[in-house]
Amino acid sequence: MGYFAPLTVFYYIASPLIYVLKAFLAVLLFFIAPILQMGRYTIYICWYPFHLLGKFVALYKFLVVAVIVGAAMGTCLHYFASFMIHSLRLEARAEEEGRGRSLAEYKREVKEQEDPLRKLISKSKVLARSDGALANERMDGEWAKDERGGSRNRSIPNTILEEEDSSEGGF
Repeated sequence: MGYFAPLTVFYYIASPLIYVLKAFLAVLLFFIAPILQMGRYTIYICWYPFHLLGKFVALYKFLVVAVIVGAAMGTCLHYFASFMIHSLRLEARAEEEGRGRSLAEYKREVKEQEDPLRKLISKSKVLARSDGALANERMDGEWAKDERGGSRNRSIPNTILEEEDSSEGGF
């Protein structure tokens, strides 16, 4: 037994220390385990959206290609249309676009275009103001009302009678 190796000495010294440290680490792990588990769950929950996003890689590639193709086609269409407008001289004038007019003028023109009866009434008002005899006449449907508030249908029966008179003798 005269053979005494340095590794053997190291084994006899380190082995009890390893067993003591192993017992200490087991007790420490017992108390730290809930904290480690909560940390693992937190990391899993934080990375889960990225895990789900990985499943849609094909969709992302399709959408990226669609955006690139759409942007390229839109740009080409814009430049082609502006080239055609410029080459065919189809630019809109300021008067046609409505620039230079006030909003009130524009609304009045739109109303006149929508309602031809209103246009006719406004022309008759202008004629009534220019002629002194017609200036005292009532406009805007007031011609059909009497001073008492009732309607005076003088023009309608006359028209009907004229039609009856003309139709009796001619046929």
